[in-house]
This record gives sequence, C-alpha cells and structure tokens, in this order.
Amino acid sequence: MVCDVNEEFNRKNVKNFDASNLPPCKSELSQQFRRANYITSLWKNAHMKKISIFSPDNNGWTLKDNKYHFNWFDGDQLPSFVIESLQEESENESNMDDNEDSQCQHWVDNDLSNLDDDDSKDHAECSNYK
Repeated sequence: MVCDVNEEFNRKNVKNFDASNLPPCKSELSQQFRRANYITSLWKNAHMKKISIFSPDNNGWTLKDNKYHFNWFDGDQLPSFVIESLQEESENESNMDDNEDSQCQHWVDNDLSNLDDDDSKDHAECSNYK
C-alpha cells in the first residue's frame, strides 16, 4: 500500500523538477573521469617526447568525421522507470484529449440539435401567424 503511494507520488513529480540539478549517472561520470584522466596524462607527460600512452578513443571521446566528440555516456539515456512514466503520462494526456474531444463533440451535437429544434419551432410559429 505504501509502496503504491510512493510510486504514484514519484510518477507525478517526475516532470516537476530541473534535471540539471541531478548528479550525473554512473556511465556519464565514468566518461568524465576518463576524459579528465586523459587530459591529466597529457599535462603530466607534456615535457616528454611521447606525450601520451592513452588513446582518446577509449577515454571519453569518439572520432567522427576526423574530429573528436565527447562520448557523454554508454547505455540507455534514461532509466526504464522514467521512460515508462513519461510514456504513461503522454498516453494519459492523449486519452484526456480524446475524452475532451468526444465531450466537445457531444456538446456541439447537442447544441446543433437544439438549434435545429429551435429553428423548426420558429418556422412553426411563423406559419401560425400567416
């Protein structure tokens, strides 16, 4: 019971925070450590003829189009419970939109039928005056 309440609370609050305040995940932090280690080894060995024994490819960078780019993290971008929560939220929003659309359509249909009824009453009243 308490677990269900906590889970529901977490789902509702998942979208109500600034993710930039979170610490990096383990795989992202690992890539940051690798980049820092590579740069440190460059500076530490800058006085030597052969500057580095490390390859940038295995230390937080990837080579694309002859340029090195950060390899931010390996693995999934979001934990599965966050992805599921976001999917459920979007499904709920689309269901609510569908329900609202059908409700609006129902109201429009009712209004149109009321207008038709009023028009027929007006025509009947006009014919009575002739």
